[in-house]
Amino acid sequence: MKKITCLLFLASLIIFSCKKYPDGPAFSFRSPSQRIIGAWKLKSYLINGNDSINKFSNYTVIPGMDLKVPGINDTSGYLIRGGIDTNLYVTNIGLYELKNKKKELVLTSNKRVNLMNLNGPLMSSTIVTYKILRLKKNELWLQTDYNGNSYELHYER
Repeated sequence: MKKITCLLFLASLIIFSCKKYPDGPAFSFRSPSQRIIGAWKLKSYLINGNDSINKFSNYTVIPGMDLKVPGINDTSGYLIRGGIDTNLYVTNIGLYELKNKKKELVLTSNKRVNLMNLNGPLMSSTIVTYKILRLKKNELWLQTDYNGNSYELHYER
């Protein structure tokens, strides 16, 4: 009985100590590639640790991000939407890829459709690499350093 208890303890220790992202989840039946697909709404926008969601106060729709189903090479399309008019107001289109053992989300912009007069990674026309801090079924937290500032974006479904 002691061997079974010891084995169960070791198995649970291994499972729960090997989480991929700093803020969880500890265990999931869905792969990161499956969890990241879909429409995400920006709920928190931190610049250097300061709440900066008010930068979008002049916009009817706060930017969201739609991530499509990946292709064979685990690369797929994304679009960032939001703005003054409707939630179909597309601002940036490109490709995304999960890299570094799916701990990073890399966005490569192909086309900036509408400029939201914002300076930051959401409107970038360059490649932006985000560290994935949390990737749950309904939560996605990203962090990147961009133009000398640290940005942390919290999305929900």
